Amino acid sequence: MKLKTEQEKNVPRIQGIGPDYDIIKVIAFASMIIILSIILVGTIVYIITKNEVVDKLKNQDLVSIAESISYRIDSRVERAKEVSLVLANDPQIIEWVSSGESDPLQKDYALQKINNLVSLVTDFDYSNSFIVSATTNHYWDEKGNIIDTLSESDPDDDWFFNTLSAGERVSVQFDYNEERKGTFVFVDALIGETSSPLGVTGVGLGLHGLSREFQEFKYGDQSDLWLVDPQGEIYLSDKVEYNGKNIDELLPEEASLNVIKHMNGHNIKHYALEYRNSDQGLTDLIVHPLSSTQWSILFQIPRDESIGFLNTIKLNTLFASLITLISITFFFYFVSHRLVNPYKKAMELNQELEEKVLERTQELQEKNAKITDSIEYAQRIQQSILPPDDTLEGIFWDYFLIWQPTDTVGGDFYWVKEFDDGFFVAIGDCTGHGVPGALMSMISVSILNQVVKDTKDPPSLILKKLNLLVKQTLKQESGDSLTDDGLDMGLCFIDKENNISFAGARASLYIKNDRDLRVIKGDKQSLGYTRTNPDYSFTDTILNVNSNDLFYMTTDGYIDQNGGPKGYSFGKTKFMQLIDDCYKKPLSEQRKIFHQAIHDYMGNEPQRDDITVMGFKIFKE
Repeated sequence: MKLKTEQEKNVPRIQGIGPDYDIIKVIAFASMIIILSIILVGTIVYIITKNEVVDKLKNQDLVSIAESISYRIDSRVERAKEVSLVLANDPQIIEWVSSGESDPLQKDYALQKINNLVSLVTDFDYSNSFIVSATTNHYWDEKGNIIDTLSESDPDDDWFFNTLSAGERVSVQFDYNEERKGTFVFVDALIGETSSPLGVTGVGLGLHGLSREFQEFKYGDQSDLWLVDPQGEIYLSDKVEYNGKNIDELLPEEASLNVIKHMNGHNIKHYALEYRNSDQGLTDLIVHPLSSTQWSILFQIPRDESIGFLNTIKLNTLFASLITLISITFFFYFVSHRLVNPYKKAMELNQELEEKVLERTQELQEKNAKITDSIEYAQRIQQSILPPDDTLEGIFWDYFLIWQPTDTVGGDFYWVKEFDDGFFVAIGDCTGHGVPGALMSMISVSILNQVVKDTKDPPSLILKKLNLLVKQTLKQESGDSLTDDGLDMGLCFIDKENNISFAGARASLYIKNDRDLRVIKGDKQSLGYTRTNPDYSFTDTILNVNSNDLFYMTTDGYIDQNGGPKGYSFGKTKFMQLIDDCYKKPLSEQRKIFHQAIHDYMGNEPQRDDITVMGFKIFKE
């Protein structure tokens, strides 16, 4: 007989007791329920999260990317438009072109000015600048060379003759220039009147600069970013091989037709769609029009790439379910407290993304608030230097004033100064508008106050002093200054004997009575600019004031405002007719008439410059 060990003897023997299969079944059943619940919840969370992410991608992320790119391009083009208009409106360039390019001094000035845009203004990325005369058809480049004489028989020169006949003040076009051996964004402006232009001038932006901008916004390896025209031709792509192709070669027919239809519908809002690509699967695409041209930004990205992180969540969910199934078999009670909730992880990831977006949004709001505060502070400063209503009411028997800057602040100002034997009244129009114009107006008013602080000179002498002091203050005495700022101004002095003395720097005084409407024109000379003669003597005009005389002064913002059916400027003729029509009405009612007239004429056109109009009566009839 085999002997038992001591350990076996000490173990109590229990008869009829085996493994607890009921507990095993409960554990197994509970494990399956938990696993199925995890899989079900994970699937639901995945579907919900995917839908939310896709919706956010279409309505926020893609829109934000497209808007950022569009803003970069629009801001470049708008800035180039302003530069081209400055060249087109330059009096010396206009005179040089109209004279058949015969004056060598004006030639040097004009060519030096367009050369500076390329050689000095490097921050704006201008690749070239040019002047083309409609008289000689000479194409002058920024280096001062005639690189071509344009001909109507040459198809490559059609852009020039089409621009002249179109009558648009400024236009934007993409073009391959044979002489310059490259494709450029050309911003063309008509020199002289749009009805009979003297020529075309402008600047060109090289596409290599815009190409760098595109690379900054690259989103994923498989995404595409295109700049296209209304016919679907790709002018610029983040992938060089797509340049020059049409989108119908790269998109399915239905998607291509929808995109072109939207672009030719003159829509101002973005348009998002999705389509299935045989190579990349489901793809999201957004079309965002540029406000400065008729072209649009197209941005597309495969769905798998934009929401690829969701696949990781799905795999993690399946892996967690498998590990949980194995672990619960042995450690049910322990593992049941350690299960990872896929829904919670997905929501945490979504929350993290939302927090990053919120952080960026708050940062932008703070920057915007600082900019707004600065502009509002500048507004308070500018308003503090303008005469208050009670001062004007104490000087004039009756008056009206329209001061309407394009932005919160502007470059126009009005000014009065009282003496024992009379008073000065002036209006001025400084270079630029917005904050730069406002700073220039504050400088001008400060210098003007200094000029008349201790002495009362004739208006012509005050203008002469102001001209010299502005040039000295802005360090614009020499011709090689990088800035060229100044102002136009009309200045009157009315004495106690009812005489009025007027001098103007590119400004006029309008006098209306029962007999006629007279226009006292100022000198054709501005104040403070680099090209302005510091020794120039302005002209005084002295008149006796009658009891029924009404006086009007205005800056060119009112007269040059474009509108009407053909988009022409309001003009001096309409302005003088307006004075004739409302002369008999009270000045308070005249203000409403002048304001309504320019508002109706503008229509949907934006206000292009600061507007100031003043009408006043010196004494009662």
